[in-house]
Amino acid sequence: MEAMSNVLKTRDLAVLLDMSPDAVNDLARRGVIKGYKSGNQWRFRRKEVERFLGKEQKKVAPPG
Repeated sequence: MEAMSNVLKTRDLAVLLDMSPDAVNDLARRGVIKGYKSGNQWRFRRKEVERFLGKEQKKVAPPG
């Protein structure tokens, strides 16, 4: 059961990122955030989400 806690559904990730589920699915389709399909729904591994968030923070961090 612990492995399941390391996987986020689209809706969970949308809440975390303060985005719509459609926007999260679009990011996944474009390969901006790594995910995989389970049936017809996207799933996201927590490590990939953390990696994505780390990259996004570097983009918006002020220089220096």
